[in-house]
Amino acid sequence: MASIPIVDLTALVRENDISNAHLIVKQLDEAFSTVGFVYLTNHGIDQTIIDKVLKASKHFFLLPDDIKKQTCRDYSKNNDGYVGINQEILGTDIHHEIKEAYNLTSSKSVFPSEDTNPEFRSSVTDLALKLSELTRRLLACMALALGLTENYFVDRHRFMFQDQDKNATTFRTLYYPSLSESDIQPGIVRCGAHSDYGTITLLLQDSVGGLEVLSGSKWIPATPIPGSILVNLGDLMQFWTSDRYTATVHRVLVPEEELRRKSTRQSIAFFVHPDNDVMVSQLNGSSDQPAIGALDYLKSRLSATYKY
Repeated sequence: MASIPIVDLTALVRENDISNAHLIVKQLDEAFSTVGFVYLTNHGIDQTIIDKVLKASKHFFLLPDDIKKQTCRDYSKNNDGYVGINQEILGTDIHHEIKEAYNLTSSKSVFPSEDTNPEFRSSVTDLALKLSELTRRLLACMALALGLTENYFVDRHRFMFQDQDKNATTFRTLYYPSLSESDIQPGIVRCGAHSDYGTITLLLQDSVGGLEVLSGSKWIPATPIPGSILVNLGDLMQFWTSDRYTATVHRVLVPEEELRRKSTRQSIAFFVHPDNDVMVSQLNGSSDQPAIGALDYLKSRLSATYKY
């Protein structure tokens, strides 16, 4: 059974130059073409910045429902805003997903009121910009691994977290409330089995855990590694690379341990998408499937996911 590899980004981050990061390029290529997941260590993002977002997020999620719903996501308009319990169902055989989320696509998105949460906007924006910079470095490494020019993917992700009319990359902070014995019913999970939609996803977990990755026919735990960022491939990148890279199915189950049932869980996901006007065609030149419009593809996936 495969395990999720760990890649140390020291050489990439320290010099801000991928010319001396040949080993990292090779390691990322191997991880994405096998397991589809990889832990990144020494990635250059300070933990205090991450902790600020988790603290501000938890403050929001603990507010009364009527306040949270003031910024509720309106799919007919955009992907920004609050997502309540059971509003999103990812698993095809799942009836309830016990999680809350807040989606943001730029620093100009609809944020919670600064009167009730003064740190939310500044902390999220700070972290999102740093994740965007890290993403550009990863995209450059992936392009070189695939025999492309260094900026091939970077040039197709120019507007990450800048303008939702140009790019749908989404910063999502997630909150999984504590559960009692009576909450544990058949068909109830934290997050159903699914693969992500876009290019790559950067995931920052707290220490609670619960994420599992499908490897062959076995589920393996993606146990949190302190200070690391977990990265996985999306469906669009799998199509883009003609299945060389794998968009692996993953899920978050309800933890079995009583201690964890009484605990909350938090995570931050940075869902990276190409610019909206990018037409994605298979890199091997195959014409067995037509090119996909980045924004059209995302809209089709989201419409199948949200329940109201």
